[in-house]
Amino acid sequence: MRNLLTLKPNSFVEGQYSSVRLVSLVVIVILQTLGFSLLGSEAKDPSSFKELDRWYEVFLSGSKVGHAHCTMKLKGEDVVSQSIFNMKMNRAGISITMSALEKTRETRAGRIKSFSGEIKMAGVPIIKKGWIEGQEIIVKEKQFLRETEKRYPLDPEGRMTWGLMKLLQENGFREKGDELETKIYSADFGMASPTKAKIKFFGQKTIKIGGEDVNSYKSEITLFTKMGEMKTINWLDEDGFAIRTKMQMGGIPIEIKKSTKLEAQSRSDQTNFDFLFQTLLFLDEEIPDGAHSVRFNVKLNNGQVAPIFHQTRNQKITPLDEKSFIIDVRSELWGKKVNSGQKIRVIGREYREANIMIDSEDPLIRNLAKNAAQGSKNIFDLSQNLYQFAQKYIHHKNFNVGFATATETAKSREGDCTEHAVFLAALGRVHGIPTRVANGLVFMERFGNQKNVMGFHMWTEFHLNGKWHSLDSAMGIMGAHADRITLSVSSLEQDSLLDIGIKLSEIIGNINVQVEKVSLRK
Repeated sequence: MRNLLTLKPNSFVEGQYSSVRLVSLVVIVILQTLGFSLLGSEAKDPSSFKELDRWYEVFLSGSKVGHAHCTMKLKGEDVVSQSIFNMKMNRAGISITMSALEKTRETRAGRIKSFSGEIKMAGVPIIKKGWIEGQEIIVKEKQFLRETEKRYPLDPEGRMTWGLMKLLQENGFREKGDELETKIYSADFGMASPTKAKIKFFGQKTIKIGGEDVNSYKSEITLFTKMGEMKTINWLDEDGFAIRTKMQMGGIPIEIKKSTKLEAQSRSDQTNFDFLFQTLLFLDEEIPDGAHSVRFNVKLNNGQVAPIFHQTRNQKITPLDEKSFIIDVRSELWGKKVNSGQKIRVIGREYREANIMIDSEDPLIRNLAKNAAQGSKNIFDLSQNLYQFAQKYIHHKNFNVGFATATETAKSREGDCTEHAVFLAALGRVHGIPTRVANGLVFMERFGNQKNVMGFHMWTEFHLNGKWHSLDSAMGIMGAHADRITLSVSSLEQDSLLDIGIKLSEIIGNINVQVEKVSLRK
């Protein structure tokens, strides 16, 4: 039985499900919502400046899960904006805490000078900072002891917090029917190029805040990210600052409301909101363990989803129309010789070399990988030994860890499917095996009181004898199984936590999956 959190002797777990990436995306989306919706003051004197110091309550699906504190102040001739965010929620009954801090420094004219951010999820910090040098943007990102630096050309039309507010200040926000297009830089959505944005104004509206009728001005901001559109609805006060913001991340409603400091910091209702249950998909029937192939009928609820379904030799995607797909998934026994008739492709260095997450050059990882390989007779035997080692080595199977690097997992020996996938990928790279991680939906016979569900999951793939092979040390599965749908794969060299989260956010609440046909192995 594939039961998600059934603990066995010796701390083995049959299935592990990870929502860290999705929850982190919520944090980032809320920060961006706050940053882009605090539109600033509209003043008769364009050189005037109104400082901001405001508290907000944060709600997911109607339950209060946290609060935020936003400020914007003049420091010399610079405008410094800051958002501090704290949130608590449940994951499968376990309470987790997230915090985030974002800061930007811009000139009075709205030009970017520097920015920084830190997101801490279940004790795992991700730190990002950047600044402008000439016509370049320098971005540094640090997780644990690893740091990367990237340089991008500066788009002079790109704006950040105060730059956007100044633009809106000069164009006004009270007139119904007005529209405005601009470009917005965001450290979390990537600084390689600014994100296009469209802003619409709907005029005066009366809304209730704290049980009282409040005059406001409604606006809509649409961000055209590389993974699709992201919309926020904002209600602004007479000064142009947000008093209420609403949006949806997939099927999860997000609401941010102005409040007092005391109200904002009052107790949250995180016990009423479990993020895992919000992201489950429910099936009408069970998928047997011995399924040789499964045909899934997949339908989208709204709009079109970018081509995120990953096509492999074991997974075939057949579009029916803009919103419907047939996905045929076939199992494959571990170690089976595969003759696809296709020319073997050269595997890029990004699948062999260490990166910020799969830090396979670390001495601890290298020593563990060498110990795990003892007695291996061939490449498949080696891979199986590494898989079994990872399964046993991570003996604290829990949701207490964020998106940890392989080295951090090696030190803590705890985590869920993301930690298993990254750790095993690092062990493989030590021995020169190209590895990657896969994201997708996996079938579970039972999750809590629910039966026959699919949940988001991550596992590892090794490139052996010219083909990719699946190894899922979290769920104890070797080889490709027909009860899962692969959404995407990554070497984790370029993909960040946000990149993976955005891809998954298109699916949450926007997809229905049903089993159309099951074929059992003879």
